Amino acid sequence: MATTQARVVLRHIRELVAAKAADEVPDGELLERFIRRCEEPAFEALLKRHGPMVLGVCQRMLHHRQDAEDACQATFLVLARKAASIGKRASVGSWLYKVAYHVAVRARKQAAAQRKREGSAPPRTAADPLAEVTGRELLTLLDAELQNLPERYRAPLVHCYLEGQTRDEAARQLGCSESTVNRRLEQGKDQLRKRLARRGLTLPAALLALAPPGSEG
Repeated sequence: MATTQARVVLRHIRELVAAKAADEVPDGELLERFIRRCEEPAFEALLKRHGPMVLGVCQRMLHHRQDAEDACQATFLVLARKAASIGKRASVGSWLYKVAYHVAVRARKQAAAQRKREGSAPPRTAADPLAEVTGRELLTLLDAELQNLPERYRAPLVHCYLEGQTRDEAARQLGCSESTVNRRLEQGKDQLRKRLARRGLTLPAALLALAPPGSEG
């Protein structure tokens, strides 16, 4: 099954940033279809829906686009292998975010170790537009704190800020009320604010650096 899904990921990996959700089927239902019936279209829909967010995490952590794409592919292969182990199946996006972060961290450590063995310098990033606008360090620190939040707070933040969903859309995906999403967003942002303050960072600037254009704050 992993081999089949590898072909799916490879076929779509370069289309992730522009990809749109194929339909309005909730994540939990798509996951169930994939787990119970190995439906490839269900897996593809999850890939299209969450691929841009996963690729974004990997790009923030890694210097080369190919490395980021490889980490993104690896994240979805983890989904293919471990789909049945996801406890909160309405929160696939949040689960993928956490997996992507750890996959990218491992890839970055492996790249650093390889450079050390080869005696080569780390790649320059001055030409990276993301680094020029916001500072790569700011974004990686935010990712470090966000992935450590409890699931109930991380999930709405991922849906509303990293994936650009409205609060109503996030509520439908997460299977809860919009008021619950609003409350958890505020509680999650409060926790992030405290965590980032200890690092000398302010939350609004950090979140705006991640939020897609037009997303709600």
